[in-house]
Amino acid sequence: MTNIRSCCFTGHRPKALPWKRDESDVRCAALKSELRYTVEDLIVTQGYEKFISGMAQGADMICAEVVLALKNVYPHIKLECAIPNRAFTVKWALEDVRRYSSILTRADYINFISEEKSYDKYSKQDLMLRNIYMVDNSDVIIAVYKEGESGGTKNTIDYAISKNKDVIIISPE
Repeated sequence: MTNIRSCCFTGHRPKALPWKRDESDVRCAALKSELRYTVEDLIVTQGYEKFISGMAQGADMICAEVVLALKNVYPHIKLECAIPNRAFTVKWALEDVRRYSSILTRADYINFISEEKSYDKYSKQDLMLRNIYMVDNSDVIIAVYKEGESGGTKNTIDYAISKNKDVIIISPE
């Protein structure tokens, strides 16, 4: 059995991205282009086959959609959606839930990290456990990260570094 090379994504939510929710912004288009180039390079030059998205609004879903677009060119690659818990989208706007659901229907694997079966119990600890899972199951991490920001993305980068994982940082600016 061969060892499948895996990559996970971490990144900011819309409020921390320069374009907020306006993905028609030229900066968002530039980010998507750089993400596509980076992921495609991992596929072509290093044999990466599996990509894990934490499925949060903002960078996570953008990264998942980049992988799904690349599946048209590289049908052997796989997308795993690592979801913190079943209540993850309970407070989201309908438009965001639709986007999330569209990605899930096209993903190769869906993994709920928390064993909690409730659809109304949301736990921030589950977000941390999801990030740990993604790093522990990846060889490299692509982080959409604005230097100097604190929060989950920075914590995930720090955890990845502590585990001697390669981290590729792409600035959203």
